Amino acid sequence: MTITITRAERREIERHKYFMSKAAGYDVGFEAACEDWMDNYADAYRQDAQRRMLEMQRKEIARHTWIESEKARKNLGREAALDWVLKYAAQWRAWYNATYVE
Repeated sequence: MTITITRAERREIERHKYFMSKAAGYDVGFEAACEDWMDNYADAYRQDAQRRMLEMQRKEIARHTWIESEKARKNLGREAALDWVLKYAAQWRAWYNATYVE
């Protein structure tokens, strides 16, 4: 079975390999570290990464909502949030993935 991992996950596995190797007293190898990380840490790491991404996205939407509401001189709320989704969500996600994930 082939497992696809991102650059960020690979860095986490490399760090995990370092600590596993240090504890074992020998180089445990990437494959063993990857298997252990996937079994014990991948879910928590991915959930935390998702939480961080959503928080960053919420901040961008709030910023856009504030800017657009200031321009309109009234609180646009959900209307501005939907505007951000339609205009910027895909571009923002591509930037996020290129910067933090791939």
